[in-house]
Amino acid sequence: MLPDIMNEYTETILDFEDDVLKDIRRLSARDMDNVPILRKDAAALLSVLVTMHKPLKILEAGTAVGYSAILLARFCLEALSDEEKKEFRIDTVELSEERTLVALKNIERAGLSSYIRVINGDAVEVFNCIGGQYDMVFVDSSKGHYIEMYDDMKRLLKTGGLLVCDDVIFYGKINDDPKEAPHKHRTIVGRLRAFLDKLAADKDFVTSLIDTGDGMAIAVKKGNLSYDNE
Repeated sequence: MLPDIMNEYTETILDFEDDVLKDIRRLSARDMDNVPILRKDAAALLSVLVTMHKPLKILEAGTAVGYSAILLARFCLEALSDEEKKEFRIDTVELSEERTLVALKNIERAGLSSYIRVINGDAVEVFNCIGGQYDMVFVDSSKGHYIEMYDDMKRLLKTGGLLVCDDVIFYGKINDDPKEAPHKHRTIVGRLRAFLDKLAADKDFVTSLIDTGDGMAIAVKKGNLSYDNE
């Protein structure tokens, strides 16, 4: 993770948020018991990735109050042609009913309701049940469940698709041997390590770990797997 002095510097120079995103960041910290949303440096990286990749269909786990879905939609729509915009959509999954309602209001305020569908449910269960394929899968939900979602992340991602998983460094705890980590963190550290080991070893992905925000795993799916053309 970046040292605090670097965080302070990047906060001052990264100016990509519109008024809606700025308000969500401010209100999330003040009024919603500090609802976790993307750190600003991580959000900036995500905006660069989607501007380059131009995904038409995105699946997200962990809507929270809608910040990342709005960010993704904003930068994707700026990069897409008028014809491509007609196909663009985001499906985003949130477990909390309260946060789902807040997210829907924020998305409506941003004028993006026609592009973003919020699904209230458990991401593990939803990912397991849905079909189709997506150009991008973004996971920012419960870190301990990433390994459970792995096969569905892969199944739902098109060849050439972009997989981004946030919070994989877990405040630096991922460097600890799970047996030596604080007791309350051992399970999460063990499961995160299992997820990262599996992703890094999977020859169907080109993968990198980026020390931005609380750590991002970024991978591109390659190859011609049997379900890519289903």
